[in-house]
This record gives sequence, C-alpha cells and structure tokens, in this order.
Amino acid sequence: MGEIKGVTRLVGGLIVIAIFAWVLLPVARAYSLVSAQHSDSSVPTDLGVADVTFESTDGTPIRAWLAPAKSGAPAVVLVHGFKTSRAEMLPWARFLHDAGYNALLLDLRGAGRSGGGTIGLGATETRDIVQAAQTAGEAFRTDHVAVLGISLGAGAAILAAADDPRITAVVADSAWTDQDFQLARLGFIDIGAFRLPLPPLGVPAVNAFVGADVTKARPLDVIARISPRPILLIHSADDDNATTPVEGARKLFAAAGEPKTLWIAPRGGHVGAINASPAEYRARVLDFLAFALR
Repeated sequence: MGEIKGVTRLVGGLIVIAIFAWVLLPVARAYSLVSAQHSDSSVPTDLGVADVTFESTDGTPIRAWLAPAKSGAPAVVLVHGFKTSRAEMLPWARFLHDAGYNALLLDLRGAGRSGGGTIGLGATETRDIVQAAQTAGEAFRTDHVAVLGISLGAGAAILAAADDPRITAVVADSAWTDQDFQLARLGFIDIGAFRLPLPPLGVPAVNAFVGADVTKARPLDVIARISPRPILLIHSADDDNATTPVEGARKLFAAAGEPKTLWIAPRGGHVGAINASPAEYRARVLDFLAFALR
C-alpha cells in the first residue's frame, strides 16, 4: 500500500512539473526570441571610420561608425539584420563610400555594442534609426539622408521612414511585412509528428520583455506613408527565410506609393543578392540613390 502511495505521489509530482513547464515554455521561448545578442566588432581600417555613441529617442545608448566620404554629400544609414551587428553592413558601406556617399553603420538596441536588453523585432528599433538619421545629417552636414536596411533592418527602415519625414529615401533588402509568423510560432511546439499547443502567453511575454506591442510593428500597413519619398525594395526569388518570403516583397510593393521600385534578383537567398549579383546590385542601389538624393 505504501508503495502505491509513493508511486501516486511521484506521478502526481511529475504531472505538476509537466504542467508548470508547459505554462512556462512560451515565456522562455519569448525571451529566447528577443534576448539581446551583444558582440564586439573590430573597427575597419579602410574607411576612416569614427566610433561614436549617441542616445536613441528613448535614451538607449547606440554605438555606431561614421564612415565619411565628403562633408555635405548625402548620407546613408545602414541597418543590420536580426541579432547581428553593424559589421554585417561593411560590404554596403564600402561600395557606397567608393561612390562618394557618407555612411553611418549602427548597432541596433540589444545588438553589437549598443545598450538594451532585448531585440525589439521592429517595434523599438525605429527609435534608433530615426536618431541615427538625425545624427548622420548633423555629422555630415546634409539634409539628404537615406536608410538602407536588410532583413530585420529592412522592415524597421520602412517603419522609421513612415514615422519620420526627414528620412529622404529607403532601400529595403529582404524586408518582412509583419511579425505574425514569428509570433504565431510561440503558440505551439512540435514533438515529432505531434503539435502541442501552448498557453497564449508568448506574445504578452514578448511585449513585456520589449516594452512595446510587437504585433503593431507592421511595415505592410505603413509603407504607403513614405510616399512621395522614393523606396527601393530588393528581394531574392529564392529567399527561403520563412519570415521574408518573396511574396511579401510583392505585397509591400503593391502597398507602397510612388515613386517605388522593386527588384527581384533571380538568386541569392536571404539578403544574398549583393553576393549573387554584385555588379547589378550595386548599380541598382547607386542609380536609385542618385535619383532619390539628388
């Protein structure tokens, strides 16, 4: 009899632990999704960069490199992807610098050497980009400041330009339309062939960690507000990233106002068109900037 009671208690305890883990799992996954990814980047020696710090619009310290080409020339703010850093944008900075454009490469909040304990999934990065554009304009003495972003930075660039008319133009490479897919994945876990639903705590947890409503970070809903400022959308036909299907680029293009351009590169994968078709990529971006920042 005693053994039966012992087994019963053990089973009951395991059930309680399983329920507790089931309830906490979406919160843990939410934290993993938005947790900061800080890293250090060696200062490039070929661009004459200055390492600077400025405060985002909410006071978060943002680290950046200023890559000057010529005082008074137009500037381009370069915005990296998910949980990477400004170093990712060096290939863009180099060809823009060679073409005579000043550049600012920033570490978004929660990434690189910038402050912040979480990635905002686009809901808070707009603050960093808006302040970066202002910093670039002041540092390089120009009113012509474009933003070029890739992946997470592409959608965030659209959101920032929709909010701030001082951003002159946007280049969005491999942009996302919304965070619905990313957030929906917090509601279940796959165990072999079985999909286990989880408590609806993932999205509230993300919003609590980030300090903003991530569900409202929707480039597709606001891209039209950028017009009449020009936008160039770039996407690879073979982008297999689940959050940035090529259909999303077509939807963004349809929703955008004029002037707008869409280039779907035949290959390259996610943010890889610059490597798959380097000459055409650079020519298209430079032709667009020459028009947009004239």
